[in-house]
Formats: sequence, C-alpha cells, structure tokens
Amino acid sequence: MIEIKFSKIPRWVEINKIIEQSKHSIVLLKFPKSVYEHPKMQYKLEVLKQEPNIFIEVENSKRGRKKKIDNFTKQKILELLKEGYSLREVGRELGISKSSVWNYAKDYITEIKKEKLKELIWELKETAVEEGWYDYTVQDLFLELEAYINNNDLEKSKEILQKIIEYRHEAIE
Repeated sequence: MIEIKFSKIPRWVEINKIIEQSKHSIVLLKFPKSVYEHPKMQYKLEVLKQEPNIFIEVENSKRGRKKKIDNFTKQKILELLKEGYSLREVGRELGISKSSVWNYAKDYITEIKKEKLKELIWELKETAVEEGWYDYTVQDLFLELEAYINNNDLEKSKEILQKIIEYRHEAIE
C-alpha cells in the first residue's frame, strides 16, 4: 500500500503518476479539507475515483498560521513582564513560545522598563521622605529625572540619579 499526503492541489503529471502506481498497488491519498473541496480538484477527484485501487481520505487537520494571541493573553503577558518574569517564564506560564511572547512584547518592553524605573524612583522618594532628606532641591532633581526618563534620555537620567545619590550621602552624614 502506498500512502501519499498532499498539502496543495496536485498537478496532472502527479495524478497520472498516481494512476500508474495504482495498477501495481493500493494507493491511499490524503488531502486537507481545503484542498479536497477546492473547485479545481473536482474533475481530478472524479478521475481518481474511477480507479479501483485508489482511496481518498479527507483530513480535518488545521493548516496555516496559528491563531493570533487574544487580548486576555496579551494583557497577561504585559502583567507578568511588569512583575519581573522573564520571556521564557511568561511563555511557560501561558503555554506559548518564548518567541511569541517576544514578538508581542518587543514594542512594549521599553515602556515596561520605564514604568519599573518610575516605581523604583517612587520608592526612593518615599525613602527620602522617611529619612528626612527630601527637600525642594531633591524634589527638583526628581522632577528633572522623571522628565529625562519620559524623553528616553538615559544618560541625563543617570547623571541626575547620581546627583540624588550624592545629595543623600551628604544629607545623611
């Protein structure tokens, strides 16, 4: 028995070859539903069905691209990344590949990192208030830092953060 799987409409050369093979052996042809039902296949199927040793099977397997990620999953990806999960961990948690996570999240990674940085800066502000070194100078530095972060100027942000750290050391001593 010969088993042949098709993923596209066979050409007449292939059909004739199958008919020739059916003279010596039983031939099982497997077609996806979309190929089997295609208008161009009607006549070819009639010709194949006339041969007694050719059997045709229609597969209902899914073809083509996988479904796009739904909105719930997209939100969950962003939430998990914000919580600090790695791409691999997010993929494992949601049952999707790491590359699918990256393909969706790559546009949002910078924003997620910015938000995480802002959270850390907020915690530093709270510490400054608790330790008693938060004043107008520090407040201005924090405002400047936030502006540079929003403008993606990381070099200036680093400089301002360094000034805040130096100010803290001077205030504590």
